[in-house]
Amino acid sequence: MEWVSEMRRMAAAKELVRENDVENLWRYEMPRSPASQDRLQEVSLALGHGLDSEYASFLLQADGWPAIMQDVDLFGTEELMGPSMDMARELVETLEPEGLANSQLDRDALLPIAASTTTIDFFVMPVVGGGQSAPVIWIAGAEVERYSSFTDFFRAMIEENISEAGDLRSQNNH
Repeated sequence: MEWVSEMRRMAAAKELVRENDVENLWRYEMPRSPASQDRLQEVSLALGHGLDSEYASFLLQADGWPAIMQDVDLFGTEELMGPSMDMARELVETLEPEGLANSQLDRDALLPIAASTTTIDFFVMPVVGGGQSAPVIWIAGAEVERYSSFTDFFRAMIEENISEAGDLRSQNNH
């Protein structure tokens, strides 16, 4: 995966949102500096499992991206091993057994990778082994959307930002 070009597309989409956000609804932050391979190994040891290969390759380019979409922070290694993970795991615990069953998810095998700072929206990846690609699942009380891979999730967040910029532009013209 060529993350540099995807990250440029995301930065451009975020800039469109910023330009149209005349009420300053959202934060605008850049991606963090890359994580090291050693840091990813520390995270894997702390979590007790490896990270999805696409997510790991992203973290080697950007160790998280605060406010990647509206108020959703895409976790880096700091969040994966800190208080943000504790809060995200609490959100996972609130999932109803019926919702988990409907989404065919195992609460104990979900890795939160992003969360809103103000709403119940969060994103998880099922822990998978053997180098398989894991889907990313958007949850807000129940499953909202499922992306087939971390790359698909990231590209969808670019599109969500472009859509948000259009919505804000429309609101400004009324």
